[in-house]
Amino acid sequence: MAVLALTSAKGAPGVTTTVLALAFAWHRSALVVEADMAGSSSVLAGFLRGGTDHSRGVVPFSVVARQNGFTMEGLWEQCLGLGDDRYLLPGIADPAQAAALTGAWAPLAQLFTDLDAAGIDVLVDAGRLGTASAPTPLLSAADAVILMTGTRLPDVYALSRRAPATRADIGGPGADGLVVLTVGEGRPYSNREIEAALGLRVLSSIAWDPVSAEVYSIGAAPGRRFDGSPLVRTARIAANALSAFVGERRRRLAPAPGSSALEEPGV
Repeated sequence: MAVLALTSAKGAPGVTTTVLALAFAWHRSALVVEADMAGSSSVLAGFLRGGTDHSRGVVPFSVVARQNGFTMEGLWEQCLGLGDDRYLLPGIADPAQAAALTGAWAPLAQLFTDLDAAGIDVLVDAGRLGTASAPTPLLSAADAVILMTGTRLPDVYALSRRAPATRADIGGPGADGLVVLTVGEGRPYSNREIEAALGLRVLSSIAWDPVSAEVYSIGAAPGRRFDGSPLVRTARIAANALSAFVGERRRRLAPAPGSSALEEPGV
């Protein structure tokens, strides 16, 4: 049903942790894509605790695709399992690899969109806003671009400086899919206050829960109450809110019955 891209401004907490929390809370099969151009796979080193080598991922896929094309078969050959119906396409190992992927993001975006027919949704960890060689085509093609922020003044201020440029980079109809996800509402500002400050819709919030977050960030063993923890509970709420937002947006953008997608406005 969806391609979701999560990103943040300087100082914002845990994009990777939130992507994983959402993926495991998601109502359908999910593919996590690491597109953070800062390098070094946080999922391989963190959640998977360094127990999996970095021989598969977006870089070897792009190398093979130069000869064989960007195929669904080639994509799945580069993915790893994270759990039941949860998969990972690892990112770059070194920031020096980022520039070589510039031409790969657009065809990858099309593949991710095509996964919809197979009942698989895609959650992209796009790292921080404004980085060199950013995966902008993934953001432009996404059903929703989720800007993550903490609720302290420096967090919100940093996002307010970057959000307009991000909207411009996405461009076209994709720009109205830009929403905000807060981490730790009320520490100290509320979602309503942050929404007013940014002029963007705050869709949901993830709890500030550092202990539970370590399950996703460093592969800590989940405790007996992990499934009922604030992090997991709010991830489920956020996943439902994102799913509803995507469904609403798709209905709004769908051509009216009997109309042609090629018609000029007003014709």
